[in-house]
Amino acid sequence: MRRIETPLGIFEIPETPTIKCNKGDLKLPALTAILVPIELVQANNYNPNRVDDNNMKLLETSIMQNGFAFPVVTVWDPDIEKFVIVDGFHRYRIMRDYLKCEKLPIVVLEHDISKRLSATVQFNRARGVHQVDLMADLVKSLFEQGQDDEEIAKLLGMDLEEVFRLKQVTGIAELFKNQPYSKSWVMMDIEESDIIE
Repeated sequence: MRRIETPLGIFEIPETPTIKCNKGDLKLPALTAILVPIELVQANNYNPNRVDDNNMKLLETSIMQNGFAFPVVTVWDPDIEKFVIVDGFHRYRIMRDYLKCEKLPIVVLEHDISKRLSATVQFNRARGVHQVDLMADLVKSLFEQGQDDEEIAKLLGMDLEEVFRLKQVTGIAELFKNQPYSKSWVMMDIEESDIIE
């Protein structure tokens, strides 16, 4: 059992159970949900998933009719003493802003920042619409943390061409000009004297 000390009390996180599957042991963090004061939960600053007003109302209706079936996925950040959202930002907003709930069911993962970033995209990719600029910022952040293009592509479920395009969007060509894009070409510096007119 993990214990997390917060400004509003101590929370005990049960050990994550697992089940066997054809690819090994599968963790079941959904079975470790805890109820925390909603003011201890904070949005991350990198979620590229956006939901329009109509779908927010639909989400509110779903929660009211079906209950809060999916806990918000978080990590504990001891520096800010908050549970930072990895997945479930819009459910959190419904509970906080629309329904004015004082408590929120969460699960707490143990992820470093790179794994948090990729988990957010993995959770959202199949069901949300990502804004290009925010996806590009995620690619840039992972690159700046030392991930190469192939690792970024794998973490975010992209192909190398998409990683390259998103790097272009952020204007970070300087950051990756000496990095191989694929086995077929490499970006190079071109001096003015190299240009033939």
